[in-house]
Amino acid sequence: MDESFVVGLRRDEVLRRRATVRRVRLIGGAIVVFLTLIGLTLAVALTNLLGDAWYIGVLMIVALLLPLTSVIRSFKQGAAQKRWYAATDLPPYAMRMTPAALELGIEGAPAPVVLPWPAVVGFRHERRLGQPVLLALLQPGVTPTSPGVSGLDQPAAQATLQPGKWVKTAGLYGVPSLDQPVEAIDHALRHFSNGTAAVAR
Repeated sequence: MDESFVVGLRRDEVLRRRATVRRVRLIGGAIVVFLTLIGLTLAVALTNLLGDAWYIGVLMIVALLLPLTSVIRSFKQGAAQKRWYAATDLPPYAMRMTPAALELGIEGAPAPVVLPWPAVVGFRHERRLGQPVLLALLQPGVTPTSPGVSGLDQPAAQATLQPGKWVKTAGLYGVPSLDQPVEAIDHALRHFSNGTAAVAR
């Protein structure tokens, strides 16, 4: 094997996946808005029929407005994400392996994340949001200031590689977006890490 192994990105697939996620979000939001409007119409009619117990209808109206605010927030986040995609180019590669380290290209991070092999467990191959993804796994206790680590202090890198307890990401990239098969990535991981890192399923 050469001195490095590079896994590139299939730009057309990344863009297709982005469009699919955006379309699903819009359709789901539109359905929630439609059903909420029907529910509000029925709740208003029920409020008029309840007479002295009108407050029950008002409680129903308030309960129906809660998911509507969540959908509006989702639409705003989608619009912000679309603007961010337009202003941010894809990294030159998804990952690069050398005898010294694993380098990860992460969307929104201006520089790659460099992880020496002792800091890397490998990747976990699983399904998230309906697609197969590779989730990068770091050794416990790895921080931006760990020896040999660079680029991990970037906000986009931390959000992807060290997500919070309640916020889970969808992985680095979907497997279809990578120009190398998972088997080749696993083989390269084992080779360059001297067997300490691998793809787990």
